[in-house]
Amino acid sequence: MPSAHSIDTPDSPLAPGIRSPDVLIDLAFPEVRALAARLRFSPNEGRIWLEERRCVLMHTEAFTALRTELLASFGARLTREIFTRIGYATGQRDAEMAKKISTFDASSRNLVYAGGVFHALQGFVMPLRAGSSVLTSTDMNSPDYHAEGFWKDSIEAEAHVAEHGIGPHPACWFSVGYCSGYLSACAGVPILVRETECQAMGHAQCRIVARPAAMWADVDKDARPSDPARPPPGAAASGAHDGPRRPAEIVAPYAEQQEVPGNEQVIGSSTTFKVLRHKLQRVAQTQATVLLLGENGVGKSLIAREIHRQSRRADAPFVEVNCAAIPEQLVESELFGVERGAFSGATAARAGRFEAAHGGTLFLDEIATLSMTAQGKLLRVLQNGEMERLGSNRTIQADVRLIAATNEDLKFAVRNGLFRQDLYFRLNVFPILIPPLRERRDDIPLLTQVLLDRFARRHGRNIPGITPAAMQTLIHHDWPGNIRELENVLERGVIMIQDDEVLDTHHLTSVDDALNPQGFLGVGDHGALTLGSETGQAAVADHSIDAVAENMLLLGTGTLPEMEDALVRAAIRQAGGNISRAARLLGVTRSQLDYRAKKIGR
Repeated sequence: MPSAHSIDTPDSPLAPGIRSPDVLIDLAFPEVRALAARLRFSPNEGRIWLEERRCVLMHTEAFTALRTELLASFGARLTREIFTRIGYATGQRDAEMAKKISTFDASSRNLVYAGGVFHALQGFVMPLRAGSSVLTSTDMNSPDYHAEGFWKDSIEAEAHVAEHGIGPHPACWFSVGYCSGYLSACAGVPILVRETECQAMGHAQCRIVARPAAMWADVDKDARPSDPARPPPGAAASGAHDGPRRPAEIVAPYAEQQEVPGNEQVIGSSTTFKVLRHKLQRVAQTQATVLLLGENGVGKSLIAREIHRQSRRADAPFVEVNCAAIPEQLVESELFGVERGAFSGATAARAGRFEAAHGGTLFLDEIATLSMTAQGKLLRVLQNGEMERLGSNRTIQADVRLIAATNEDLKFAVRNGLFRQDLYFRLNVFPILIPPLRERRDDIPLLTQVLLDRFARRHGRNIPGITPAAMQTLIHHDWPGNIRELENVLERGVIMIQDDEVLDTHHLTSVDDALNPQGFLGVGDHGALTLGSETGQAAVADHSIDAVAENMLLLGTGTLPEMEDALVRAAIRQAGGNISRAARLLGVTRSQLDYRAKKIGR
């Protein structure tokens, strides 16, 4: 859903605009907790309820199989219409529910925010307040209403990429219909939402644009979600089908983009990782310069080696240089070589890293740390493939494929005169942004398994496995140090563990106090989702008096006098009708409790 909690921005391209922060769903917000409290589990009845509506849990594999079967039976166009209409009806029902919840007022701002929370609670997407999100009108009843929203980790995009790979069309059909239905129900007029970017197309996140249906010039091209009861166009009244579509009509755009197994060190199964792998595979066989961007510890070196391994230069040298580790006065000699006598101490001629990588790949890590002089010489090599050793005027041809990496914002460095603009444009031929581990949490179980096997062999440990609680701890940690931090935590845990012992939470937290997961949902004692508890372990829920009071308010259990009366009745029941014992439980005198009990008719 487009974000409604926003702040003014002066640089919006559609001023007057509203720019939104990065995170939409924060479990510390009372509004989010109020909605989460409506989701309840009743295992003894085999029921899951969202307010008064029964729900079911569906595995991603089952959702993927359903989508694949529909595509095979009806083709992409009809399948899109089916999902969009179902999503539209679901969004309308959720909007009506949001209007009933007293925590939210009737303003469009709060109702739109509630829609994002509902969407996230049901597991379809993770809504974002992306930095470039712009709402040019906060009034959905305005005829020029325009909103942009962002989400990621869409189950539809994940299902699509898993079966078909990266393709040319957006795939979040249900979610787009959901947003259209929800916004239309809130505004009272038809709002049409379109997806302009999608992770199934290789984008970093999915982007939607919402406008009144009347403002779209080509509205007929959409799936027309506003009539959920309408049969799919072209379908017979009986629901029969003329037969399955030809396979070429269904998967032809994606057939050549199936996932190709790679080096065992480059590990991942999430949609984000598959998008990364797709880009890697597309560029590896070319001669293009690659610029790897990402935080420390995300695996830029491994990605560079994987590009080299899949390239036509795989049998030639791969030379890695950490530019930040070379003293500034030695950078030129290290990269380009030095002739004997070029400076004091140069007693012999020596080839540089470019010559060492001739015919292969040169990986320059931390390239933003190069001096302006070294940047100028590097630019010459990229422009015409020529260089000179330090102290020589003889030109050497350099046949090298360059991969550069940095954790710095090179655009910012260019604006501040810290990095050459012409070099930046030479390097930025094919940039690849490597996502941090917190944005690919689905990969953590697989990474954990591989790393535990590696460290168990290294340290001579026999580790049968890892407990669910420990895995939840790993999944919900933010990992500021990314994969490198995960490696360190797991290796320390392996060192702490006894042979044949299962890795548990205390093995991890005993060596890193920062591993304290908060903000995920577990099942409480009475079937309600409890914030901050481990899934399936209601005993760890917060039962402090403040937490109990807060949950009572969230659930709308009554007024203060009604709560006090209920507490008196509960104490008397627990004391078996003994007023003196009940008074001790409540910390009051017998006469005070007796008066209160008679007042409420006990």
